[in-house]
Amino acid sequence: MNHHNSMRKSLWIVFIVLCLGFFAKEPLKEYLISYQTRSYPHFQDNPYLDRRLRTLMTPYLLPLDHPLRSQLDSLFSSRVTENQQTLQDAGFTIIAAMPGSFVTVARHPAVPGYVFKLYLDSELRNKDGIPNCEWLARRCIGAATIRKLIHQKKMRHFAIPDKWLYILPPHPTKAPNPQPVIVVETDMQLESEEITQLAWKTYVTPEHLQELYTILKPGYGTIGLVRNIPYTKNKKFAFTDTEYPKRKLKLRKVKPYLSEEMQEYWTTLTQ
Repeated sequence: MNHHNSMRKSLWIVFIVLCLGFFAKEPLKEYLISYQTRSYPHFQDNPYLDRRLRTLMTPYLLPLDHPLRSQLDSLFSSRVTENQQTLQDAGFTIIAAMPGSFVTVARHPAVPGYVFKLYLDSELRNKDGIPNCEWLARRCIGAATIRKLIHQKKMRHFAIPDKWLYILPPHPTKAPNPQPVIVVETDMQLESEEITQLAWKTYVTPEHLQELYTILKPGYGTIGLVRNIPYTKNKKFAFTDTEYPKRKLKLRKVKPYLSEEMQEYWTTLTQ
């Protein structure tokens, strides 16, 4: 009996949501997203997120039952993202501060196996007039697209980190540009830039390039191989820069990273 009551209740909720979507002349998707995330902490009532951003972010939110959640809630129980000093005072190690995207990459010893990509509240710059938090959502969107392609084509030589959005508690801050979200992603155990450069020159085979072409040809990923598709300790190349939308890539610019033999193969492949 309880099972049937539960089913009837769910059907009524769906019916009400459908009616609300029709009469309010709002996209049904927005109502469904609002319902799905109604109990997600700091999301629906976040002062730094509008409806469009919430809609964009919802599919990539860190699940409520993810093993990391309690640890992250503890780490971000105060406004540690206010500036570099507060981040370091909270125990984070800054790996990189990217000059082109203005994103900060960091690790924390309490969360081994993961890295964080975030914008500090003190960061006033953004790229192309797009909110910084939207760039973080785009990283998750791009990663999901490439992951699906790698899985569909059963690729052996490329990998991509899992990426989630963690919504920060909107603690009071004196910083000029409070950020609502960070990216949490699996640490791909990257090799150094020097080893990556050598791997692209000496390790790559035609099979590598066939897989690379399958990803780049539709406009996914990036042609900056050494910086953005580094070699990993697991002997795969990892797509770590996934923030850009699908676009036409200048595939000829891949050639300088390759050996002469593989350059010839790439030319044949892309003609």
